[in-house]
Amino acid sequence: MKVIQGGNQLSLIRDTEEVLKFLEFVGKKSILDEHAIHCRLTACNNLFSVVNEEEDNLDYILGNLDLLISRFRNKSKSVNEATLKVYKSRVKSSLEDYKFWSNDPFAWERKLNEKKAATQVQRRSKKVAGTPKKQETKVVEPPVTIVVAPLALQPVVPQPEARRISLPIRTDCNVEVLLPEGGLTMKELNRLVMFLYPYCKDVELAAPTWTNLPH
Repeated sequence: MKVIQGGNQLSLIRDTEEVLKFLEFVGKKSILDEHAIHCRLTACNNLFSVVNEEEDNLDYILGNLDLLISRFRNKSKSVNEATLKVYKSRVKSSLEDYKFWSNDPFAWERKLNEKKAATQVQRRSKKVAGTPKKQETKVVEPPVTIVVAPLALQPVVPQPEARRISLPIRTDCNVEVLLPEGGLTMKELNRLVMFLYPYCKDVELAAPTWTNLPH
């Protein structure tokens, strides 16, 4: 209970009423969000309803929250223990915030904003840490098969006499050649080399070596 100057007369204002006014004020100024204010006001109104007039003191209430919880439990038997625990926490936070705000409103609001910022950073860190790391999928290229056949205007149908040979040039590449009956001539081999030469990935175009092949 405190005495404040009100016009030309002194008025008695209960500490619990001051706490409720404080919560309404910070809600109106959007210092705390509407949902948080609603939850705190509900908890405070319920527990303050069992505070006797001579007990209406911030320090007394803070020191006897368990007693007030017990009274309210007896008064409202339908309220479960989890709700009572939440009420106690919200009333405690409201009283402590009011005391801090009463001494230095700006310092209290700065601390509140710092706490919010720290909470947001912590949530983002947990979110990043909880995100499963994408596993790198190694793409395995299928073996490369090259079929060489005599030149023709129409697609060549392999003849029974044709000979198919296979050369694994590396683990992921297999060169397969379909030779005509009787094999290739040197000229045909040279044409084949010149045909494949541009596909060499480590070729030095300035000094080609394939030009010295026999024709």
